[in-house]
Parts: sequence; C-alpha cells; structure tokens
Amino acid sequence: MKVRVKFFGMPEPLSIFENGKEFQVNFTGDTFKDLLETLLLKTGHEKKNIFFNDRGDISSELLTLINGKLITDSNRQRLHENDLIEILPAPGG
Repeated sequence: MKVRVKFFGMPEPLSIFENGKEFQVNFTGDTFKDLLETLLLKTGHEKKNIFFNDRGDISSELLTLINGKLITDSNRQRLHENDLIEILPAPGG
C-alpha cells in the first residue's frame, strides 16, 4: 500500500524526514502501526521509543492526522491507498 506521510517538529533522530515535506511510503499491511514499523526500519530500531511505548503500542506522545482528521485510537486505525498521514509530537510531550 502507498500512503503520503508528513512529519512536523519531530526529534532530531527523525531529521531524515524533512519538516513538513511530503514523502510517499510503500509498506506491507494496512494499519497505522504497520506504517510506523516500516518507518522504523528507515530510522533504525534504536529509535523505537519515538513511535512506540514499552508495551509496543503507538506512543501517546504522537498526534496523528489522517486526511486532516485527528485520530485518537491510532493503534487500530486502518489506512487506505493514498491517505495523507501527518505526524507531530503532542504538545508538552
């Protein structure tokens, strides 16, 4: 599946994803969690704590918008071809 991804204000280890630039990502699966696991391969497994908490769930420190809509339960969120996913740190996180 191919989706479009934008990062805003992420920590330094994710600087490979330029702030606000749209990237097309092709990944296996259909969930937001599958997408993050694919992105983790690009950033290095040691950066796992940016995306996931100790239980392996998506970090509550991330805000996720899919096609402009804020997603509150991103662990179960299904994606569709060409969705626009915007990821940014939660305020105060």
